[in-house]
Amino acid sequence: MIGILSVRLLLVPSLIYGVTLACRQWGPIVAGLSAFAIVSGPILLAVTLERGSGFGATAAEGTLLAVVAILIFSLGYPWASSRFGVFGSMSSALAA
Repeated sequence: MIGILSVRLLLVPSLIYGVTLACRQWGPIVAGLSAFAIVSGPILLAVTLERGSGFGATAAEGTLLAVVAILIFSLGYPWASSRFGVFGSMSSALAA
């Protein structure tokens, strides 16, 4: 139990600090590309160690589906913003 607690308390903040340093060194594109895996990976590790491999696999699947949802929203919002106002853009992106 102490191992899982230390993963939660130390690993994720340390990796986020590393992403912050990478952003300062190489720019926001490098940090943006690596941030999702660095944050979600240790969280999924802690969940898997605590709840078991079946639950961890389901959580990883949900995480990947969330990436697809974020991608669709991120593509839908700029497309809609060139055609509608703020409210229409947000509504269109959320509907997508």
